[in-house]
Amino acid sequence: GGDTPLSARALSRDMQEEEALASPKPVDVRMNASKLGASKLLHLMERQQDDGWCFTGKGGSCCVPRGSIYGAALAMPQIARSCEWPGTLCALVIRTYFFCLLNFLLQAYLLSMIGTEFNLWFLFAGRMHLCDFGRSIQDCPDGPNCVGPRGTIFSYPRLYDFDVWGTRIFAQDSMAAVNATHLDKVDPGEYGLENFYCRMVCIFLFLKSTVTDFCENIENIKTLVLTPTRADSWINMHVPDWAGKSDVKAFGDMEELDLVEYHVAGMPLHWKMFNAIFILVPKTLLWFGVTRSGVHYLMETAGIMNVVVNAMALSFILNVDEMIFERLTSQLTTHILTHLQALDLYEDDLEETDEQALARYEKQEMNMGCLSILWKIMPLQLIVLSGTLFLFLTDYYLTNCELRDGSWVSKAMHLPSEVDGNLFRFMFGIEASQQPDAFWTMPEVSS
Repeated sequence: GGDTPLSARALSRDMQEEEALASPKPVDVRMNASKLGASKLLHLMERQQDDGWCFTGKGGSCCVPRGSIYGAALAMPQIARSCEWPGTLCALVIRTYFFCLLNFLLQAYLLSMIGTEFNLWFLFAGRMHLCDFGRSIQDCPDGPNCVGPRGTIFSYPRLYDFDVWGTRIFAQDSMAAVNATHLDKVDPGEYGLENFYCRMVCIFLFLKSTVTDFCENIENIKTLVLTPTRADSWINMHVPDWAGKSDVKAFGDMEELDLVEYHVAGMPLHWKMFNAIFILVPKTLLWFGVTRSGVHYLMETAGIMNVVVNAMALSFILNVDEMIFERLTSQLTTHILTHLQALDLYEDDLEETDEQALARYEKQEMNMGCLSILWKIMPLQLIVLSGTLFLFLTDYYLTNCELRDGSWVSKAMHLPSEVDGNLFRFMFGIEASQQPDAFWTMPEVSS
């Protein structure tokens, strides 16, 4: 019986020691101010950003493009619905939809004209696909990929873009037609690339602008998916409860308009379906058409200066919606979109103490594994950009080129059998129906 009190005291002492080890020791926050600031910064910013386009609703935010007519088409009807459709806002909604339709038509028309250029007029000009003609000219005449579209060996003095090359062929054919002498001394040269890597860099930079637009599409889809499916209000008058309206305005040097708030909120299901069908689907199709046709057009550009200028010019098509919004929309629409607040999908850890924040920092940041660091190093948009580049280049080569002797050369070229009625197909780079007889095939090597 005498051992029981001693055993109880020993057990109690052991439990106290375990609790002391389990409980974090008090931390002097002032001595760890840098770590505490880093802990708050990294934790909150990680919750605010949305790497990976996560659709779980546990991070990031939902918003619409604030400088685009697409954003106005998504937000303005919800603002008007929240106010029970007043006349002025109804007019602005109709006006916004008109500009959105105008944007679709302008972008689609420009896109179809680009498709008409390389699916119609290139063929009538007798132009074959560029593929990789002249890519390895520095290794010629003994290296691979040294045979041009006329069957002769590439060399720097004989390399021309298609316009100059076509003119030289025309001069040679004209001399042959009049039975000119010394025709064998007339050399039209060969058609090929001036610099393969410059073409790749320009396509990469062009795709950077298109991938940015693609990310905007993902954000719009995310907004439709993650916002609550209910008729919430997107506009309200906010007056803090700590003072009256006049006192708040005087204290913050504010005007009446500063108290009006616009924010992304819940959207009824029929509006989500309407926006998905009539806004996001056409926008996504135009993005695909611009990207595919743009890569195709740049791949068919031989000159260094031409490919640089064309890469910049093609990006202009994707900016038509922003130009329309900037120049044609009303001041009221611009004000609403500029001040529209995003719907945050995260909550601040208001109950987290400074000691807990420092403990989390020591656990997560100071003991981070190599794989976690490697994942944070990898830029997601660069990965998406590289994948997009690979997919569209693969599409170009498989559609227009064929492997011969280890190099990509143009497939046999056929004239179109019809000219009219192909604008919609040309928008997406789809070739028109062709005549059975080829006007050009890859020749064998000639001296």
